[in-house]
Amino acid sequence: MYFLFYKEGFSFWIADSATKTDKVSHFKVTHFNLWETEIIKELEVNLRLKRNFDEVKAAFISSFFSLVPKDYAAENPEVLLNFSEAEFEDNQLIHSVSEAEFSFVYGTSSVLIKKLKEQYGKVQFFHSGEVFLKSIENGLPTTVHLNLNQHQLEIAVTSESKVLFYNLFETPTGEDILFFTLFVMEQLELDTNKVVVKTYGELMPETKVFQILRKYVRHVYAASKDEAFLRHFTIYSISKCASFQVNSEGKK
Repeated sequence: MYFLFYKEGFSFWIADSATKTDKVSHFKVTHFNLWETEIIKELEVNLRLKRNFDEVKAAFISSFFSLVPKDYAAENPEVLLNFSEAEFEDNQLIHSVSEAEFSFVYGTSSVLIKKLKEQYGKVQFFHSGEVFLKSIENGLPTTVHLNLNQHQLEIAVTSESKVLFYNLFETPTGEDILFFTLFVMEQLELDTNKVVVKTYGELMPETKVFQILRKYVRHVYAASKDEAFLRHFTIYSISKCASFQVNSEGKK
């Protein structure tokens, strides 16, 4: 079972070898101020979610995060998140430790974390950025990667095997997607006539915003020809991720 939680609700994918289904299901909350209540209720009443699973992994598209260089990995998570705004009243802070040059520290609903552990036992948690950076192709010349999920745009810039930039932006409109993409490229002094932009998630070739991007950036391509996989790139990629988490007892 693989979950992807975001501001408007969550998606889930049950990888069942018997049915061999690749269908991703979605649940949307009706009121954001009741996000935790509605999510918990859905976990309790949806019979598809109440089964026993061999493996459960959950990723969070959360703006309450910090990408931490390896040298600062031992710092207190609360200190590392000082410049990020918490999304919930009671947040569980999680530090995803890895062997890379950086790691993610993030916070999400402690109520949800507790519920997932109670319902499924052992659960692995990830920030969506961690999943994204582990799943995009390495070894390429400087490339801009755009991943759109539920009005949340992840932008990563890589060069060879190095990550030059990562951030998450709220993009309710296509104009916002274009603005943040061009802004990041300008800040990093990337030539829109030379750099390659790869798209994932909801940024499919047939969408209007994809076509608009092509008017401003010369080399824009879907990251894969498999549109079904690409549309749900993050949640399908969660299954391949492994991480060691340090759950902070501190709340923020």
